[in-house]
Amino acid sequence: MRKENPYAYQFHKYDKTRPENLAFLQRLRALLDQYPGTTTVGEIGDDNSLQTMAEYTSGGDKLHMAYSFDLLTEQHGADFFHKTVDSIEKKLTDGWPCWAIGNHDVSRVATRWQARSPEQLKAYMAMLLTLRGSVCIYQGEELGLTEAELEYKDLVDPYGINFWPEYKGRDGCRTPMVWHNKEANGGFSDARPWLPVYDEHYGAAVAVQHEQENSILQAYRTFLGWRAQQPVLLKGDIEFLDSPENTLVYTRTYEAPLSWSP
Repeated sequence: MRKENPYAYQFHKYDKTRPENLAFLQRLRALLDQYPGTTTVGEIGDDNSLQTMAEYTSGGDKLHMAYSFDLLTEQHGADFFHKTVDSIEKKLTDGWPCWAIGNHDVSRVATRWQARSPEQLKAYMAMLLTLRGSVCIYQGEELGLTEAELEYKDLVDPYGINFWPEYKGRDGCRTPMVWHNKEANGGFSDARPWLPVYDEHYGAAVAVQHEQENSILQAYRTFLGWRAQQPVLLKGDIEFLDSPENTLVYTRTYEAPLSWSP
């Protein structure tokens, strides 16, 4: 977390990750198990998040999965990804992770990880969608949107308004989804949205990328459709392999349980 973020100004000792949470999560899971097709995901971001994630998702009697903040940093690159994901996997044991490389609280991944081409963003997508676990994709990632540079007068996030310019808040990643490049407000709304559409985003609108065979949007659509048909990606184990510097190599394996009928 950036030091300028006021959330980091206090010690969160009594307002999160209390020991009594485990018993509550077991009660919650017991209730949900009565309703097939339901699931839970925990947002865990304390100072010992790996240990907490393991505790909250282990044993099959608490959370189904835990949302990881570990790839939402400005750090990036193959070595960082390897170390981060491998550390979480070793800590979670039988737990189940939920991965994200962007959300509504951090600068957009295209800007934060300094992606220089659509191909680099597609590589980040492929990594995200082949890790063991579930995935959260933040709106606009499938378009490769960059962080919006807003004027102070357009801000609505209290953090940005109060701590400008040291901390510009979270509005830069929260601008409206751009559906159409030739409609007011990017086709998001006929009324004025809570934040303006960033001018540079119009060229990446859904309507534009829908017509481009090799666009980032089409890559997401194709890869997600293929991933949904691959049991090894949905359920399989992951193992990282030694590889040269600045490369990331891992395997996914899955042995389907044997079915039997009399």
